[in-house]
Amino acid sequence: MLRLWIVEKELEDYLRDVLKVCSSRAIFVINHIVQYGSINSEQIRNAGFVHGARAVGDVRDNGVPLITRNIKSSDNRTIAEYIFGPASDIKKHKFGGRINFPHSLKGKLIERDGLFCSISKQPLPAYELQIDHRVPYYISGDIAGERNSEDFMLLSKSMQRSKSWDCEHCENLKNYFDLNICKTCYWATPENYTHVAMRTQRSINLTWEGKEVKDFDSLYKESVNIGCSPQELIKAIIHKRYNG
Repeated sequence: MLRLWIVEKELEDYLRDVLKVCSSRAIFVINHIVQYGSINSEQIRNAGFVHGARAVGDVRDNGVPLITRNIKSSDNRTIAEYIFGPASDIKKHKFGGRINFPHSLKGKLIERDGLFCSISKQPLPAYELQIDHRVPYYISGDIAGERNSEDFMLLSKSMQRSKSWDCEHCENLKNYFDLNICKTCYWATPENYTHVAMRTQRSINLTWEGKEVKDFDSLYKESVNIGCSPQELIKAIIHKRYNG
């Protein structure tokens, strides 16, 4: 590891170990920061890593402390820049990155929740449901061996992608890493939450199936006739119901 930038000895030793086990995109991010003191999302993208947040996530997955700050890109856009945090913030329990889920975990979640997506409540076959951390791994970390099923949920592939995008762009994951903020988020506990990725929002995901589809078609036709979206019409109906 070529060191041109001052790095705390404890952090440098930890980085040496991480570089032996992490992904190629994490290796690039770590070595760049070691050599130049920082790396930004434009530099990561220019190196051929399209998903910059995931490259940075790979580094954090291994317990390496990173601090995010905003800078201007070459075309004057606001982008993220990353530097190492203090060695005291190393999360050694994350060393080695994500750990594969035990085969029994999905069975426990299906037994608890049934064959439903935890967000959309859509019934799906088992192979369409993915195990997901309630709180993103970047913040909660991971442990080997037996898992507490309460820390996980089943999501459809589309809901998992939506959650990943929202979490990757959340200020908590970028700057604060507060476990309690995650625990009160819609994406962690859709039955009882105070915010959606730190935004003051309430969200509900609806799916019409089978005979219900014609209800949605009627809703859609009415929304077109009055010049609004189906979502706006649903909100208007609910507002009238509860506000007279």
